[in-house]
Amino acid sequence: MPWLEIDGKPVEVPANLNLIEAARLLNVEIPHYCYHAGLTVVGSCRMCQVEVEIGGRKSIAIACNTKAADGMKVTTKSETVQKLRRSILEFYLQHHPLDCPICDDAGECDLQNYYMEHGLHDSRMPLEEKKHKHKVVEVGPHVVLDSERCVLCSRCVRFCREITGTDELGIFGHGRDAELLNAPGRKLDNDYSGCVVDLCPVGALTDKDFRFRRRVWYMKRTASICTGCSRGCNIFVDWETDRRYKDPVRRIQRLKPRYNEQVNEWWMCDQGRHGYSLVDSPDRLTVPKTNAQGNGHTPTVDEVIARATAKIEAAIEKHGASSIAVLASAASSHEDLFALRKLFVETLKVQNLDCTFSFEMKGKEDEILMRADLTPNRRGALELGIKPWGGEGQGGDDLLNAAVEGEFDVVIVVRHDLSSLLSERVLTKLRKNSGYILYLGTHHNGFAELADDVLPLAMWAERDGSYTNFQGRVQKTNHVFDPKGFALFEWEIWKKFGANFGVELSESSCFDLFNSIGRSVEAFSALTWDSLGAKGAMLNGVPEPPHRRIQTSRPLAAY
Repeated sequence: MPWLEIDGKPVEVPANLNLIEAARLLNVEIPHYCYHAGLTVVGSCRMCQVEVEIGGRKSIAIACNTKAADGMKVTTKSETVQKLRRSILEFYLQHHPLDCPICDDAGECDLQNYYMEHGLHDSRMPLEEKKHKHKVVEVGPHVVLDSERCVLCSRCVRFCREITGTDELGIFGHGRDAELLNAPGRKLDNDYSGCVVDLCPVGALTDKDFRFRRRVWYMKRTASICTGCSRGCNIFVDWETDRRYKDPVRRIQRLKPRYNEQVNEWWMCDQGRHGYSLVDSPDRLTVPKTNAQGNGHTPTVDEVIARATAKIEAAIEKHGASSIAVLASAASSHEDLFALRKLFVETLKVQNLDCTFSFEMKGKEDEILMRADLTPNRRGALELGIKPWGGEGQGGDDLLNAAVEGEFDVVIVVRHDLSSLLSERVLTKLRKNSGYILYLGTHHNGFAELADDVLPLAMWAERDGSYTNFQGRVQKTNHVFDPKGFALFEWEIWKKFGANFGVELSESSCFDLFNSIGRSVEAFSALTWDSLGAKGAMLNGVPEPPHRRIQTSRPLAAY
């Protein structure tokens, strides 16, 4: 491990580390455009030039493609380096449009930021002589290109070649005519297209869904995880609720990937990126609902729980606990499932309970991030003892079939929209053969109309919760804003049920519940809520998976 000096400060760094990454160990940021740690190095932007001294000999080097060496002295802020940066910035700005006030990237644009830090020069380029290129080009279903803003860093091109292997973008032409465009006859429609917007250091590539929605300095940012599949990609939730006049419903403005070397590196799929729209979709369930005869008023949560409690008690008294079936969900958090298990398994002795269903394994899977299992917590559910129903060779599908055939008096369904999975004939049979159906869900759907009673659930952005991904890593979502309407956390509903059955759930928060899990479930025995930190922690006894660098195609530098 070489020792070197950067701006007079000594630092020991891993072998083969470049100077940009070495400087970051000292919280020194060397400006750059083309370099990205997840892509091959091309050294084209020249913005990262520094002074390097080895054995008394000084030279200028690009930091992205210069490895740290023992005894090296690096200067990142000398007068010579500052002059070079001003020259490079002037080169990039000579044809750059003067549209910062209307650019969506204002506030997080590297060209803008570096100009303020290193440039501050007057333009010597007459406005009428600037080179004009394509503007507002829809390069794909999610991304818009403004070629005039592009600094030709080639990050997006390398991403589409090295990570997705789809090659939809390229740089065409030479000199001042060089331009980023779609490859002939191709659209940017791979499953990770939004990542090129994250990679773009300026405002050349923007997200169609986010364009002109909010200024970035108005938004707040909360760390969380994506619950769209069993990968559990780390994300940032960028949200803003004060300026509701722009969009009175929308609270989440966008999702961005959050770096986690062991889970998703710098990337996330488009399905997860745009899945946030479900949180504020107009079909959210926000109040309890009942199909029972009443006086026409909307029932309260407590009224629905009281009626459901009576139905469950009557069924158990008449036919025993075997007359109750619970179709739980691996999309529920550990805390939800722990409370559910204490109520139904430990207290009511219900054995007809499962959360493993084949319809949850129908997602697209690839060698990058996407998983066929569309639940974020299947492994966690199994570790908590929510085992496949019926023993070897059976599971949730068999439990659902048994419910359709009328083997249970009470059927409780959590999160599953069975109306989108079963034919109308089968749904009618389930309705006819079930004495009472309770549905806990997040959105209006056909099954909510069919159930006797419905309770609204909070979604991932409205709550704290923990989940175990397919690798055995326990991670957490963080509360961003309060639930819509009268929606509740799932564990709160089971707590209220427990009180009706005379069993008090002592825990009163997600944090208490998780820490109780750690005290009572072996797989979680080494974990506390605080120990999960920002990047999660592995289940007890489960080793860290080896880091797999995500790269599916040949690097651009090979061509």
